[in-house]
Amino acid sequence: MRVEEMMQHEIVTASPDMSLAEALDQMQQHCVRHLPVVSGQHLVGLLTDRDFREAMPSSATTLSLHDIAAQMETVAIETCMTSPLVTVPPEADTLEAARQLLEGKFDCLPVVVRDQLVGIVTATDFLRGFLAALKGGQPMHVRDYMQTSPLTVTPTDIVRTAYHRMRCARVRHLPVVSVGHQLIGLLTDRDIRRMQASEVPSLAAYEPREPTYTLTVQKVMTRHVVTVSGDTPVADAGQLLLKHRFGCLPVVRSHAVLEGIVTVRNLIRAYVQQHEAAS
Repeated sequence: MRVEEMMQHEIVTASPDMSLAEALDQMQQHCVRHLPVVSGQHLVGLLTDRDFREAMPSSATTLSLHDIAAQMETVAIETCMTSPLVTVPPEADTLEAARQLLEGKFDCLPVVVRDQLVGIVTATDFLRGFLAALKGGQPMHVRDYMQTSPLTVTPTDIVRTAYHRMRCARVRHLPVVSVGHQLIGLLTDRDIRRMQASEVPSLAAYEPREPTYTLTVQKVMTRHVVTVSGDTPVADAGQLLLKHRFGCLPVVRSHAVLEGIVTVRNLIRAYVQQHEAAS
């Protein structure tokens, strides 16, 4: 299959001089996490939800909501966007494109022809492709694809330490466990970014001197976590990931004891490996 058969053709884009406020409105209105930035007809960058969160002030800022909104109107997204980008042509093989996505740190690949944006393919698109390939085949279960013995943190760990572990291991999700390895929460890179100071100078000036990531994990983590078991069919887990737009699902057994974790990238990697084995 070629990328053009899987990619999204209707794309929401932005110009480099668009304000952060307007970009946020576009992303929320269209329910997207990636906003390609074009100048004329040429792709010049990408604003992701992570770029946006890094630009936003932390919850400890001294700015009021009104002041934050006013500041966001004055900051152009070209100061926050990611550039240069990894792109693919529409005729690229989807398996090769999936490998490129897995090797990178972003969950999308802009599709271009002579530097002109013609589409975008995301991790969600690849996940849908994987789930479609499962239909009619032998039932597969989460335990066949999950990561066993995932990296974890405790509720009393310092966020700075947890973030260091996350970056060293190149993961985006850390299950939070108590005594007996019982799952009590999930710490994600988005949770941490919400607590970090803005990288935009005009917003960072209003951050406290004491970094908020010196807080403990229990102050930052997500407490209400959707989980699955090892016996859950992969198709069901995939639908949960799509429905809730999650990046991962902790895998638990009885009494909420953590058994593993399954991520969107785990399933995309399985999609690639299955096709490589078949060929």
